[in-house]
Amino acid sequence: APVLELRNVTAAYGPDAEPAVRDVELAVPRRGHTAIVGPSGAGKTTLFSLVLRFLEPTHGELLLDGRPYRDHTHDEVRARLAYVEQDTPLLPGTIRDNLLLSRPGATDGELHRVLREVQLAERVEAPDEGLDAPLSGATVSGGERQRIALARALLQSPDVLLLDEATAQLDGLTEAAVHRCISARATSGAVVTIAHRLSTVIDADTIVVMEAGRVRTRGSHAELLATDALYGELVEALRISSNAEPTAESALLDSGTGETGPVPGPR
Repeated sequence: APVLELRNVTAAYGPDAEPAVRDVELAVPRRGHTAIVGPSGAGKTTLFSLVLRFLEPTHGELLLDGRPYRDHTHDEVRARLAYVEQDTPLLPGTIRDNLLLSRPGATDGELHRVLREVQLAERVEAPDEGLDAPLSGATVSGGERQRIALARALLQSPDVLLLDEATAQLDGLTEAAVHRCISARATSGAVVTIAHRLSTVIDADTIVVMEAGRVRTRGSHAELLATDALYGELVEALRISSNAEPTAESALLDSGTGETGPVPGPR
């Protein structure tokens, strides 16, 4: 059985609002990488809001391990998931403080392991640095912040890793480190990415194309290039944005409903 499943899910952001997603059917396998792509307003972010239970469906149901979400508490659902948003803020404090948010009982060895996985080991092994060196906006680059957020998620050992890729350009080291992490993680668990990078969609096991709140089609990169015109346009936009700073043209794949990420709702 899939680890996560959406069955005929429709959802809106208010009782009088138009549905943001309609009749969505999606099964996420226990292992592998699923990439979600689509134009602005396609419903990508709403999908994550539903999975994280910030939003409840108006029709249909979500299942975790074959059991309906309604049989789980909010905390039970979120304990099985880890979410890395586009621009994850760091807490004031140290790398250790930031990592332990996801698993307060983790050992130093486990902290070093996840930092190695995201290519940040050298940061804590340098003189005058270490797990307890203070962090600040002046000393942490955007790429390092992204990797610390990913390390924190990996430390949780989630059943499903949800990643909303940064739309901003990442340096080469950060992009390569994140890419390797995702590939490694997908061999042992489920990864679902709202994809903004060409390398992500090329390597994903399954790509889900969304349009106007619905799942338009799904398949591999090669299959979709050969069969779906919208996917071809989306890939071209990704190609443009991977070769230049984001422009109006490459904004075709911005975050689903215009938010920077799922918006917590009432629990």
